[in-house]
Amino acid sequence: RSSSAATLLNGPFSKSELAPAETWQVIHGTGSRNNPLRQKLSSPFSGKDLYVRFDLIYEAEGIDQPDERNGEFFVLWLDQQEGNDLSTHNGQIANIGIHVSENRNSFMVRFASRKEAHANVELKGGHRYRVLARLGKSIALPDASFDELDLWIDPKPQDKNKPHASTNQKGGLKAIEWLGFSTGVKTEEQDTIRVSQPELSETWEDILNLPALETAEVIPPKPRIDFAKQVYPILKQHCFECHSGPDAKQGVRLDLIDEFLNQVHPGDANRSPLIHKVTALAKDERMPPPDHDPLPKEAIGILIDWIDQGVSWNESLLPSPVPSSDHWAFQPINRPELPDTQNKEWIQSPIDAFILAKKEAAGIRPIPPADDYTLKRRISLDLTGLPASQHPWLADDSESPQVTTHSLNQWSEKLLSSRAYGERWGRHWLDIARFAESNGHQHNRDRPYAWRYRDYVIESFQNDRPFDEFIKQQVAGDELPYSDENIIATGFLGAARYSGNELDKDIQRNDILVDIANTTANAFMGLTMECVQCHTHKFDPITIRDYYRFQAFFTQGQPGNFVLAKDAEKARPLIKRRWEIFDQVHARLTRSKRRQGVPKPVLVIPKSVVNGMSASEKKEFNTLEKQIAALTQAWGYQSTNALTATAPFEMRWPLDRSPQELKNLQTRILLRGDINSKGPVVSPGWPAVFGATETITSKPRTTLANWLTSSSNPLTARVWVNRIWQWHFGKGLVETSADFGTQGTLPTHPQLLDWLADELIQSGWSTKHIHRLILQSATYQQSSTFDNSNHEKDPKNQTYWRWVPRRLEAESIRDMTLALSNQLTDSSGGPSVPIAKADSFTRRSIYLQQKRDRTPLHQSLFDAPTSLTTCSKRRVSTVALQPLYLLNSDFMQRTASEIAALCKKQNPNVSNQNRASWLLSHVLERPASIEELKAATAHLEKNGLESLCLVLLNLNETLYIP
Repeated sequence: RSSSAATLLNGPFSKSELAPAETWQVIHGTGSRNNPLRQKLSSPFSGKDLYVRFDLIYEAEGIDQPDERNGEFFVLWLDQQEGNDLSTHNGQIANIGIHVSENRNSFMVRFASRKEAHANVELKGGHRYRVLARLGKSIALPDASFDELDLWIDPKPQDKNKPHASTNQKGGLKAIEWLGFSTGVKTEEQDTIRVSQPELSETWEDILNLPALETAEVIPPKPRIDFAKQVYPILKQHCFECHSGPDAKQGVRLDLIDEFLNQVHPGDANRSPLIHKVTALAKDERMPPPDHDPLPKEAIGILIDWIDQGVSWNESLLPSPVPSSDHWAFQPINRPELPDTQNKEWIQSPIDAFILAKKEAAGIRPIPPADDYTLKRRISLDLTGLPASQHPWLADDSESPQVTTHSLNQWSEKLLSSRAYGERWGRHWLDIARFAESNGHQHNRDRPYAWRYRDYVIESFQNDRPFDEFIKQQVAGDELPYSDENIIATGFLGAARYSGNELDKDIQRNDILVDIANTTANAFMGLTMECVQCHTHKFDPITIRDYYRFQAFFTQGQPGNFVLAKDAEKARPLIKRRWEIFDQVHARLTRSKRRQGVPKPVLVIPKSVVNGMSASEKKEFNTLEKQIAALTQAWGYQSTNALTATAPFEMRWPLDRSPQELKNLQTRILLRGDINSKGPVVSPGWPAVFGATETITSKPRTTLANWLTSSSNPLTARVWVNRIWQWHFGKGLVETSADFGTQGTLPTHPQLLDWLADELIQSGWSTKHIHRLILQSATYQQSSTFDNSNHEKDPKNQTYWRWVPRRLEAESIRDMTLALSNQLTDSSGGPSVPIAKADSFTRRSIYLQQKRDRTPLHQSLFDAPTSLTTCSKRRVSTVALQPLYLLNSDFMQRTASEIAALCKKQNPNVSNQNRASWLLSHVLERPASIEELKAATAHLEKNGLESLCLVLLNLNETLYIP
């Protein structure tokens, strides 16, 4: 009957506009968990903000007070699943309602029962409450999680940024499909709860039925909070006793703006930890602590308004101290006099005077120099990574080649001017520059023109480019007068990782800027600035403001493929037309997606655009792609001031290519390093401990590059000569070559370090000048002979009383074996050899493709860096896979066969002993002893020539710089 009767009604009731009737649902408890009402959304919601509103009346007769019985529990939940009558809908699920807190029933929000946020509103029986909540995402992406929950009780239009309670979580649901009401154990059968039909919206104005501009029209602007008169007295009276000065409790300082910012969220008091602390209901969480009076409501209101207005600060009242330091690395470079020594005959270079003075002070006696064979091999491997036999001017068939000072200098000069020297020492710098030929991150697309930066580095070392010019080109090449070389050099900045799968442009850009700032500071200044992006450095005199001012030098630039001068004129119309076609199709596909109900069609990726082209569009587009790909390009870094054309590059979601967008970018301090917690805007500047930053013109990175090699920055010269020393001796005078801060090691020879730094500057920043001083020194030419007496006095060889052999790097191990087998190809520069063809190609290893997720096998086995971050010093591991590779890999087996064939060719119709002798001399570059010759001959006769070659290639003496 009810079914047929219902058909008699023609639609819902008509409601009076004077006093419209309301529809309420009446809910009773069961004494246990129950979900009496559940409703599915018309479609899953994954947007940024979901506002939900309902009215609630809890009849007085059913309310239990916590101090009488057990209080009340009642919530509305938002979930992806409906569940059933008994489902808990808790744990990362938004709950909005009533629960017990501090002996009263109050309104609350929560994601989990162990972490509730209560409003300072107590439940009263029979009172009608309007409950409003916002479930939001801190990252505005469809696949991000709902991690924010705000609550208002009886909200007013002006309360949008002042919720009565807020909570958050890590992770959570990414979409909402159901909502419902739940009662609990505290809700008895006699309880009567009335709720209105929940309403949903994406905006504050819509959920409150406000005109879009009503908030601005209705609410007069609040008077500007005066920091000195209103805020400072509050902080002084209630906060500074515990949270000021260098010994502040929990390390939280509220008397310095840069420290204070980490406790607030400028422009949004609701997200500020400070406000959460002073308004906490739980006494053990509230600030000031329980033994102090709570902060008055009026004071809290002042702080909220002040934070919402942007956190103005009075530097005259609470000035930021100018950092200072007496740490040795931050002091000016003063050239010391050469120390006086007793054994003056031992000195061959000014370097030796400093080394000998330390030896004599420690009672260390000099050991004999290396023999001529060893010294010749050492210099060749050290400077070029190749055996001496690869350099005709070092070849000498005599039984006892005499190494004189004159011949040594001649050899060194020829090696230093060779391409092989540039290739080996250029590889050292590529470690520092985290050079790679792919973007990194998930997609890791190739950078087909990145190799030009590698060649630039090699040529810079070969031609002894002054190091100050080397810095300027890499840091600011696009701001200098145009040359292809200057653009290519910016590959240092462009080497930053670049996530093509990142939809949030702020995160995408910030990741690049963090990479560049950290690498630049470490490469040239030896400072570990990465932790300063979240807080002021715990040890070094560098503040969070210093960090973001340093980052600001790079903000208005980004990586890309840049067309070089040769093809500049024909490039522009091709690139322009290519983007016209692309943008037209992209706009067409976007409109189509929106008509299909997709509000933000982010999945219209470049591949989709190409696939969506008409036949004629695709034909023209593909022709343009081929023409552009044939243009001469380089991967680098460029600001809007540069005039070089930017060619398209393969990327799913690249940064905005608009020059105006780039030009308008500002740098803000990111509170706690969070891109979504932006603090005040800062301008470019170097760390204040080094003095005030000069006025920045339209070329900020040129200003930075000039400062890096100025007298006001004592770090760059020290760091560079220390790196050169490390790459010669295996360890630097400062062993922590990547950390010249207070937590780094002290220099073993501080006077020598400063003398070399000054010598570098006086020589016109010549790297080869430092090489010569080292190569000519008796310190460098020492043998590795062990001396027990010296060892007892200096077991760590801090005084350099002997040469310590060190293993060759991965690239040199491969290059040396190719050279010994006469396979090494004498070709240089140009596009890299694909990794898949690495074993079959015989170019030097520096010309193998460097892909971030897949380095060549020999490099991964022998400790080459991953190029994810700057590598100041490679580690040296010894693991079983290394000898297995050297013995059994196809590459080494083929190399051994080639050496064996070379031996037979060079030694036809001779005895096994003669062949063994030739092999020992060829591989080890010295005459063999009688015992060695006997053992080698026996092995050859038993196992064959190829096997002996493998044995010799696996000797420590072969793999180490002697």
